[in-house]
Amino acid sequence: MKISKKMKAQKRAVRVLSVLVCLFFAGNYGQLIAQSKSVPLTWLEDNSFETDIGVSWGVPFTKGEVQPGDTFSLTDNTGTKIPVQNWPMAYWPDGSIKWTGLAAVVPPSSGNGFQLSVGTSATSESLVLAQETKAGIEINTGVIQAIIPKNGSSFLSSLKINGQQVGKNGQLIAINEDRSRLESEGILEQKRFVSRIQEVTLEQSGPVRAVVKVEGSHVAPKSDREWLPFVVRLYFYAGQSSVKMVHSFVFDGDQKEDFIKGLGVEFSVPMREQTHNRWAKFTGDTGLFSEPAQLIAGRRPNDEGIYSRHVSGNTVANKEELPNGKLIDDLAIWNDFKLTQLNDGAYTISKRTGQEGAWVKSARGERSSGMVFTGDTKGGLAVSMRNFWELSPTQLQVTDLEKEEAKLMVWLWSPDAPAMDLRHYDTKGHGLSASYEDYEEGFSKAHGVARTTEITLMAFNHLPDNESLLKLEDTFSNPPRLVSTPEYYYSTNTFGYWSLPDRSNPVKRKLEDQLDMMFSFYKNQAEEHRWYGFWDYGDIMHTYDPFRNTWKYDVGGFAWMNSEECPDVWLWYSFLRKGRADIFKMAEAMTRHTQEVDVYHLGRFAGLGSRHNVRHWGDSAKELRISQALLKRFYYYLTTDERTGDLLTQVKDADYALLEVDPLRKILPKSPYPTHIRSGPDWLAAAGNWMTEWERTGNTKYRDKIKTGMKALANMPDGLLTSISFGYDPETGMLYDDPDQRLPVGQFVMIMGGAEVAFELETLLDLPEFWEVWLELCEEWARTGGGDMAAPRAIAYAAYKKNDAELGRLAWQQMFKEGGDGTGLIRFPEKFDRVNEAGVPYPTDEIPKYMATGHLSQWALNVIGTLELAGKWIPELEEVEAGEYDGK
Repeated sequence: MKISKKMKAQKRAVRVLSVLVCLFFAGNYGQLIAQSKSVPLTWLEDNSFETDIGVSWGVPFTKGEVQPGDTFSLTDNTGTKIPVQNWPMAYWPDGSIKWTGLAAVVPPSSGNGFQLSVGTSATSESLVLAQETKAGIEINTGVIQAIIPKNGSSFLSSLKINGQQVGKNGQLIAINEDRSRLESEGILEQKRFVSRIQEVTLEQSGPVRAVVKVEGSHVAPKSDREWLPFVVRLYFYAGQSSVKMVHSFVFDGDQKEDFIKGLGVEFSVPMREQTHNRWAKFTGDTGLFSEPAQLIAGRRPNDEGIYSRHVSGNTVANKEELPNGKLIDDLAIWNDFKLTQLNDGAYTISKRTGQEGAWVKSARGERSSGMVFTGDTKGGLAVSMRNFWELSPTQLQVTDLEKEEAKLMVWLWSPDAPAMDLRHYDTKGHGLSASYEDYEEGFSKAHGVARTTEITLMAFNHLPDNESLLKLEDTFSNPPRLVSTPEYYYSTNTFGYWSLPDRSNPVKRKLEDQLDMMFSFYKNQAEEHRWYGFWDYGDIMHTYDPFRNTWKYDVGGFAWMNSEECPDVWLWYSFLRKGRADIFKMAEAMTRHTQEVDVYHLGRFAGLGSRHNVRHWGDSAKELRISQALLKRFYYYLTTDERTGDLLTQVKDADYALLEVDPLRKILPKSPYPTHIRSGPDWLAAAGNWMTEWERTGNTKYRDKIKTGMKALANMPDGLLTSISFGYDPETGMLYDDPDQRLPVGQFVMIMGGAEVAFELETLLDLPEFWEVWLELCEEWARTGGGDMAAPRAIAYAAYKKNDAELGRLAWQQMFKEGGDGTGLIRFPEKFDRVNEAGVPYPTDEIPKYMATGHLSQWALNVIGTLELAGKWIPELEEVEAGEYDGK
């Protein structure tokens, strides 16, 4: 059905009215954002950084508002213009800018509150300069100078601050544990691999920011083996002495033979001063562990003032100038230091005099924030790893402090921990009926999964005091982010249909309260059940077992969620609606996890992801719905994260993977066509991939592939009601009806992100025949009560399109249907009872009923979507609570 001008006007009117209501209740009587060329920006959190900070972020615009080539003016709340760099991230079909990426260096004096508008950027006093040569890329921010070679083992061969060398020979390290002789001889062997650079690309070159992409793999000396491919991106900002580093690697080994014992980053740091003025510093829970390689007082006291300054982390005179200076040479030199965080609740700091000396425990704590510094009076290098304890086992290490060059290491996987064991949790499968596990021999493979870590390098031409280091660590472990307001995001008509918070009547208030409780519940569960660790952080569990007072972490398909039924989409819409930092952080962690760990980046299953399981890669259902672009788009567009951009590109042709892994191979005979595809989740997931590639690049090949599929589905005998299964040819994008291989149409069409992809496609493609059959499907569910978890927002869509009050009331009837999956008014009690008894290992919330994350994610998406599409037909609270609401 073609959308009339009148209906479009009604849609705009409803959106404008909703925005006005929200602005009114927030006490904001200003003009609507959409009526102004000025975009409001604010810090995601109240940041109190004390130095200029480089930041990148994305901003959407309504169709036709901003054109390619437009530049921007950024003004802070004092009226000062800040230089800003911009680049296109996505385009509307008319060629105008849909999303733009921006970068700026913001001074602490700017406060909180900025305005972005089309215009001429302020001129920067500091520029980041990038020069590419045959040998490598040279970067100068005006403060630091870096060299990134195009070959060899170092991804960063030199780092200087104002011409002074503080870091060199930045390499990636991997240690593999060989167990081939363990059973026969009791011998474990370790082999060390180092990075080998294969390609270096200057992706951006200023004036505010430069980005360098380094690609390679790990190799061992005197070995032909090359494995663990990596991508390292280095970000430089004008006038900054820090470098942001994003490290990604892919496991391409054999999980039965390759056990990674250590994975890390190593730098050499020049030492120029005497040993007592060389330092190792680590951040702990709240403060700093700071010790020199050699103390200046032992049995015989030194000057108390000098000694106090020294142990407080400050430089003192050379030994020959100190009282009892001759005795200092007889004190131990502590050559090596390390902080080891083996789990999310405990770390230890140790030191030793050398490889032949024992490690001496120096300190202990619970959760280190993850920064290490080493250097001397003349300067040094600090490195901070984000989510350090959450991604444990991790380690920070300084060695060779006695030598001319010390080594600083950040271990993403601590070599003091047991080696990574990526094998499946059992040697046999346990079946869908018994454990909800989809098992197939040879499919529970980790080969091809990945992980990404963020690191910051900080160069110093002096010895930083402890207070300064702590403040910098606080800034870089929780980096400042610029975001716009929920009202602005909403006004741009991006990300489909979603609602702003609305508490204008009792039912809406109840629903908003429940949405808040749902987020708090999962945030607390992640901490209470310690959903942390290198391969796990960011994911949440699938189903709760109230009898064991724990989640079904050990039961087949009921363990890790792996994005089934789109909890990440729920989190991102929650952030867009609320603008809250805690929601953003949880959504970011889930996206980082989902797009890396749950998806295959090379090998047989490349382009697909794994369904929920005890092991993230354990289930044999390898699916487009887990790898789809929908799950990554929010993070990419809001942050401009280039790694996520790579992963969006990776899945643009993921439908070809269905030739290798037919999604219906266990249900239907082999198709007479190249493979099978389901309208949802498969085709709609692929359509989301193509939509993203089309809007990012303007490549109409992917637009045309969407249109081919849409027309094919529209021309089926009964449109989308014909079947959920079709024959498919990824080369042409054609779907084929096979009457002998039809399967019933149900909620799978929409609950794995299909609804959200379709809702956004509607703003991009005017193909009346498809939208007619889409509407028919939604209306059919209204007539028959079908659609299950997808029904409320599907019926609400039909009500919105037809302005049909009866359909609108039916949508709410489905929403408040008790006992349904993804429905109901009350999903969470206001308070959980605590269980603290002999049968539980630690105090925990007592969750008295069946709790399934997928159903709750769909419930939340139903609330968010139905409030937008059918909010004006919402019933009275008395009817709903009495159970009398029947949609009439």
